[in-house]
Amino acid sequence: MAPKRKSDEFFEGDDEEYNPKRVALADKDDNAVPVAAPAKKKTSKKADKVTYASWRDVPIEGEDEGDIQIYDDCNDIRRKIRALQKTPGFKITHWLSEIGGINSNSFGRFMKATGPMGGAENGTYEAAYKYFEKVRIMEGKKKTPKRLEAETEHPGGRDPRDSRRKVWVFTGR
Repeated sequence: MAPKRKSDEFFEGDDEEYNPKRVALADKDDNAVPVAAPAKKKTSKKADKVTYASWRDVPIEGEDEGDIQIYDDCNDIRRKIRALQKTPGFKITHWLSEIGGINSNSFGRFMKATGPMGGAENGTYEAAYKYFEKVRIMEGKKKTPKRLEAETEHPGGRDPRDSRRKVWVFTGR
């Protein structure tokens, strides 16, 4: 009969057989408490990287002040969202609530907008950018060449307004 727990496997079977992985006993008494050998520490030649438990733990410059510098345009964010939607088991409503409680109507408007800065005023743009940037940092991925170009072109980040929306102002006489 198979053991109910993995821990039962250690004590069942033939005791005469030598198994180096078996737990060493403190005494040879029947009432002895098993004592595990001390674990060896592995030394790494690489520098220790910071590991995060969740993407939420990753800090982004300017996030605390509410002045985050965005370097990806809206088309890039929409492309990343569409790729994320193709992930098996992904639910957009759960993701929207996780990145900042974004309304599904707002998300729909952002996804329907066109152009590199179409939908930049939408809250989905900033929230999704934060998510993708934090995931990129957490996974240790490098910046794309397009991202590096945007950093040199827009040193303070992109303007979160659609430049195609112009307002005419008439002055009276």
